[in-house]
Amino acid sequence: MALTECVLCNSSYDLEAEAFKMNPKILPIGPLLASNRSGNIVGNFLSEDFSCLKWLDEQATQSVIYIAFGSESKFDQIQFQGFATALKLSNKPFLWVVRQDVASKLDEAYLKGFQEQMATRGLVISWAPQQRVLEHPSIACFLTHCGWNSTIEALSNGVPLLCWPFCLDQFYNAKYICEVWKAGLGFNH
Repeated sequence: MALTECVLCNSSYDLEAEAFKMNPKILPIGPLLASNRSGNIVGNFLSEDFSCLKWLDEQATQSVIYIAFGSESKFDQIQFQGFATALKLSNKPFLWVVRQDVASKLDEAYLKGFQEQMATRGLVISWAPQQRVLEHPSIACFLTHCGWNSTIEALSNGVPLLCWPFCLDQFYNAKYICEVWKAGLGFNH
């Protein structure tokens, strides 16, 4: 950084004023969202399931828990089944993004059975058009891994966050979300 005039970052003075005061070379140019000027979503590596938007249209305003843990977070089978059981017991409508590789040795039969049991109040998809989901009026909150892009997208849409960080900067992001911005709640796990 000593050799640069400035460093551009996907943030804003409103989000991290203290950080920008510490180093005036850091220039916030965000929030930058994953859409272009025509409103089309860009930059996704996984195929998005747009059918979830129709399902969301059928749900009550601010009633759905949106759950997505990004493209890298992994569960073991016990964690995965425990989380599925917690969703079942919540009695709340949910939209859950479950990537093919979200769990090591994912029990496909278990997942299929869970989807069948929850079909009346929950939808499980492999990847979501997240920005469109987060701006949908039926979304009540976002259970997230606290990746920076997910955090920026949720904050830009005024969606409260339930924070379950897995690694790296996600723990710092969760701390900011819960303690500084007061835009979410964390889990003790």
